[in-house]
Amino acid sequence: MSLTDKITQKMMPLATAICENKHLTSLRDGFMVAFPATMFASIMMIIQNLPATFGFDKFLPDGFITFLNDFFGPIGNATMNVTALFVTFGVGYHFAKYLKCSKIYAGAVSLASFLLLLPFKTVKGQVYMPTAKLGSQGMIVAILTGFLATAIFAYLENKKITIKMPKQVPPGIATSFTSIIPSAASLLIFNTVRYLFTFTSWGNAFDCLFNVLQQPLVGLGTSLPATLVAVVAAQLLWWFGVHGQMIVGAITEPLLQTSNLENYAAFQAGKPLPHIICSTFMGIFPLIGGNGMTLGVVLVSLFLARSLRLKSTMKMVAVPAFFNISEPITFGLPIVLNPMVLIPWILAPVVTVLTSYYAIYLGFVPRPIGVTIVWTTPVFLSGWIGTASIAGGILQLVNVAVSIAIWLPFMMAIDKTYLADEANPVTESVAEND
Repeated sequence: MSLTDKITQKMMPLATAICENKHLTSLRDGFMVAFPATMFASIMMIIQNLPATFGFDKFLPDGFITFLNDFFGPIGNATMNVTALFVTFGVGYHFAKYLKCSKIYAGAVSLASFLLLLPFKTVKGQVYMPTAKLGSQGMIVAILTGFLATAIFAYLENKKITIKMPKQVPPGIATSFTSIIPSAASLLIFNTVRYLFTFTSWGNAFDCLFNVLQQPLVGLGTSLPATLVAVVAAQLLWWFGVHGQMIVGAITEPLLQTSNLENYAAFQAGKPLPHIICSTFMGIFPLIGGNGMTLGVVLVSLFLARSLRLKSTMKMVAVPAFFNISEPITFGLPIVLNPMVLIPWILAPVVTVLTSYYAIYLGFVPRPIGVTIVWTTPVFLSGWIGTASIAGGILQLVNVAVSIAIWLPFMMAIDKTYLADEANPVTESVAEND
C-alpha cells in the first residue's frame, strides 16, 4: 500500500465524521442564516465608505458625506450588530432537523430563550435592550442557547409530553398547541438560569461566557499557529479531493466570524481594530485565485509554459481563477492526488498567511475592517476594500508574487514532463494500450 493510500485511509474517516457531526453542521448552517443580512450590510458599508477608501472624500461636499452616513449608517444596527439573533435561531432550526422535532418552533424558542438571558435595563420607566450583546459579545450565548433550548424542546416533543388536539383541528393550529409545553419548559429553564446569574459577580450569562469562554476561544482560534494548522488541514483535504474549507470551516468559521464582527463594530465606532486574523483576512489574503493561491499557477503557466497541454489547460481556467474559482484547476491540472504539486499547494497559502499577518502586525497594512467581501471580487480590489486602504491591494499583489515564486519550479517540472510526453506520442499510445 502506498503512502497516499495510507494517509487517505486515516484522513477520510475523520473528514466524514466532521461532515456528518450534527453539532458542527448545525453550527455551520446556523451561521449561514445570518449571511444574507451580513452580506447586504457589508455591501452598504462599502458604498458608505467608498469616498474615504479611495481617497476622494476631501473633494466631495460635506452634505453628500452626511447623506451617505445618515442613509447607510443605521443598516448595520439591524444586520451585522444583531448577528447573534440570527445565529440563535439558525442553530436551533438546523439542530432540530437532527433531533426530528418542529424546526420553526425550535428556532423560535431558541431565540426567545436568548432574549430571556439578556440583562435588560430600566431607566426612568423605559426598558432598554443592551444591543452590544446582540452582536459579537453574545455569540457564545447564542450558540449554546440554540443547542440547549432545542435539545430541551425536542426531548419533550419526542416524548409526546404535549397538548394533544382533536383530529378535526387544522394541522397548523394543532402544531402550535403541541409546541406549548416543550416551549414553556425550555423558556422556564432559561429564565431560571437568568435569575441565578443575578446572584453572581457577573450579573448575567453574557458577561460570564464572554469573559470565561468567548474571549479565550476567539483569541486561541484566530491566533497565527491555529490559523496555520487550519490552512494546512484544509489544503491537505482538498488534495485528497475533499472540500477542505467546508470541513475545517465548520470548526473555525464561528471564531473567524466573531472576530470579524468585533472588527466591524470597532471600525464603526472609530476605535482600534482588535484582530488581525478574521473572516475577511482569510477571504482576501491566502486564497487569491482560490485554494492554493492558484492565480500564481495560472500566471506562471500562461507566460512560461511550453507544452500544449499546460497552455491549453491554463487558458480554460484563467478567467475562473481571476475571480477566485479554483475548482477548474483543482480537477483540471489536476491538483487532486498529484504528488508533484502537494508541496506548493500547501506551502503557498501558508507563506502568504505569514506575509500578510506580519505586514499587518508591523503596521504596513491596516487590519481588515470586518466587512464580508464577495468571494469572487478580483485581486487588488478585494484587498483595498477589505482593509479600506490601497495597502491591502498592494499586499495582495505581493502575495501573488510570492505564490509565483513558490509554484514556479514545480510548474516548470510539470511542463517539462508534458513536453516529453508530447514529443513521444507513440510511446504514450503504446503505454495506454498495454
